[in-house]
Formats: sequence, C-alpha cells, structure tokens
Amino acid sequence: IYSVTQNPGSTRDLNGRTDASVVPKQTGQSQPPPADGGQLFVKEILCWRSSFYLKLGMEVQDPVDGEVKESVVEIFCALLDKDSHLCVSSDFMGVGTRRLVLSGKGQVGEGGRKIWRGGYTLVIRAIGRVMEEYGGLEFEKQGICPECLAKRPVSRASLWDWSLIRSAANNGDETMRCQIGHRVDTRIITGMCSLPQQAKRMPLTREKSDRRVAGADHIIPVTDLLRGVVVVGLWDGKTDKIVRVGSGFVVDKKRGLIVTASHTLMNIWGDSRSPYGENYYGLRSAKVVIGVIPRERSSESIDSTTAVFRYFATIVAKDENIDSNGVCYMDACVLRITTRLEQDVSGNGDGCAEQPEILLVNTEAFKKERLHQLKVSNREAELEEQVRILGYNQGGEGLVRKGMGVNRVADFARGYVCMKFHTDVEEGWAKSRRFKPKEEIVVMCPTIGGHSGGPC
Repeated sequence: IYSVTQNPGSTRDLNGRTDASVVPKQTGQSQPPPADGGQLFVKEILCWRSSFYLKLGMEVQDPVDGEVKESVVEIFCALLDKDSHLCVSSDFMGVGTRRLVLSGKGQVGEGGRKIWRGGYTLVIRAIGRVMEEYGGLEFEKQGICPECLAKRPVSRASLWDWSLIRSAANNGDETMRCQIGHRVDTRIITGMCSLPQQAKRMPLTREKSDRRVAGADHIIPVTDLLRGVVVVGLWDGKTDKIVRVGSGFVVDKKRGLIVTASHTLMNIWGDSRSPYGENYYGLRSAKVVIGVIPRERSSESIDSTTAVFRYFATIVAKDENIDSNGVCYMDACVLRITTRLEQDVSGNGDGCAEQPEILLVNTEAFKKERLHQLKVSNREAELEEQVRILGYNQGGEGLVRKGMGVNRVADFARGYVCMKFHTDVEEGWAKSRRFKPKEEIVVMCPTIGGHSGGPC
C-alpha cells in the first residue's frame, strides 16, 4: 500500500485519513532517486461504479543535469458495453461482449518508459490476477493503436492480439504497424524498456515489421498453453486400468468440452480385432478418464507440467459417417466431462474406481473447475509454416521404456507444414481400410505415440 501525498506538508492513507506517521523518517543524507524512478506515490484515487481513476507520482533523476523531477502517470480503467461512446474498437466486438479498457497517460519519451514504470505495469498485473481468479470468465488481451485513438473515431481504432504484441517484443521489432498503416514504437505497446542488443545492432526492415499485421510468427509460450492440454485415457472399469492413452485440449470450459483423436477411443481403421466404430473399442465397462495439469489458486502459472487424473468424460460427437456409411473421414471426436473424482489420481490411473464421483451438470459447476480453454483458429495452415504439437507422448523417454507406464508429463515437438491436399478419390485406398480422410495437412515433426489428439 502506497502513501497518498497531497503536498510536502501532509500525507493521507488510502482511506483518506491524515496521518503524519506514514511519512518515512529521513536518516542521514538523502539519496537521489534512480534514473529509472523511485518510490510510487498515490496522488489521487476516484472510483465510480465500474470504473476508477488513479493518479500516481514518481520521483526521477534527470540523467543529464541530475535534477530530481516528478513524473506523473494517470491511469483510467472502465468496464464498458459495446454501445458505450467510451468503448474503444467497439466496431470489432461481438454481440454480448464487454470490454475492460485500461489506459495510461504520461511522458511518452523513451518508448513510454516512465508510464510503464510509473505504475501502469503494476495495475495491469493486478487486474490480470483478479481476472484469472474468476472461474468461467472468458477474455482476450488486446492492444489498441494509440495513433488511431488520436486520429480516428475510438470505435474504429485498430487493435493487436496480445500474442502478436508479445511476439513483436520477443523478436525485438522496433515498430509495429496497425491495420490502418500507423507505425508505433513497440515499447509503448509492450512496455519494453530497451530492445535486445541484437535488435539494436540489426535494425528491422520494413518487410519484417509489416509481417506483424498479417499475424505471422504468433509465438505463445508453451507454458501458457499447457493448462488447456489434457491426457485422454480409455479406462476399463472391469480391470481398473487405462488401456489406451492419447492427448486432447479444452475447447469450451463452460460446458467441459474436449477435442481429441477418435482412434484413441474407437476403431476407425477397420481392424478386425475390435468392432468398427464402436465407442470405447466395445468395452462395456469403459469410460474416458481425463488428466489435467493442476495449478495453485494463488498463482497465474501452472505449478508443473505433470498431469493428474481428475475427471471422467463421455463421447458426445464423432464423424457421423462412421455409423451411417461405415467409413470415417475425420479422426476427431468431442468429449464432455461428466464427473469429477473426489481425489486426484496419479500414477498409471489405477485407483480411479475407488474414488467417489461428483456430478458436473451445469455452467456454475464448471466455473468452479477453472478449466483453461484454448482458442481454436479457423485460419488455414500455410506451407512452410512453423508449428508446435503439444501432448503427452507415450513413446518412452530416458530410462522409461515404451509401455512401462502412462506418461503424465506434457511435452511438445516442433515442425513445419510441408504439404496440403484435398481428394475425393477412393482408388488410392485399400478396400479394407475404412479411414479415408478427404483433406490432409502433412507436418514434418518428430511426434511420438500419445500426441494424437493434442493441439497443433
């Protein structure tokens, strides 16, 4: 909690009470504040319904003449409906959505260094922690072009996806270009105080900077994605064993929906050893068990990359041609979480039968589970595009050989798209084979058994 400084002769705490005891005692010779800024002082706070205004001060030392000056940053935050005249980029919002707008005003020199270090970063992180704590809340982070805000109607201001902003920062791009064509110092948008040394030695060309508009090189850290990647196991209730393992990912956290590969849970190849297309390979006492990576409630990040078995699920959708035409064109199915185990199960999943099950029947129940949903893109893959496949490989690593147990540690593999093709021709398929995709994307990637069904 920072002291509220009204003037050099009086101070107030955050409740507005005057108290001289909050002024720090000065002992010895006072030291000038660092060039990057010293202690923050709250000068003014105003709250009204779903908005607040915050005025912060910070003493900084001029690197040229050594004079101590005060840098003031004003921060405004408001939760706005699409129809509000204050809502930025409202023309690009969907029906029924709202926007939490956070803006900062201050000295723009050095890429907005004093704004970000003068409290703007602190407020962003605080708001992020609060939003992460709300179960079932779906939101996306976006950045708004400041040039658009100054020169165009605020409802039509261009925006960048947060992953694109982070990618530009990590790649050391000096500028970003919005869809209208405005060029903005990357540091103002990302909060970077200095660019990587390599970027300073090698200025970016216009072509490289312009790639950010098209959405190339979206690099989201794997750790930000893993909470949405799950272990999918075919659990046989008769033996209390997991007999087949794959991966999957959460696509709807409000309803507990998961996408995975069909062949993990049913025979789509036409193999004579099990009934074709029958759920759970025809095992009458089988269920789908789901393993997730747990996370601490007080942290935004996952506590490890190891999953625990926590839910049972059922198949709710698959390629309808399997039952109607006896052929499979799409190796994917949708699962819905139905129950939660009273206690998490580790190891190879043995012991799931011993756990009482808690029904999850509505949106309110799933909110408490705080599942992490991955955003599904409808953009077509491009040749030579770099990809990452996330999942739980079961091919064995190190001293653990294939088949020794169920691997619950998430990993990923890198690759690239090398071929795309469509076909309606049946001639190339063996008559006994009943999985006949009409469209394929070929990826050169060192994937291992168990990655099937994971996101790419």
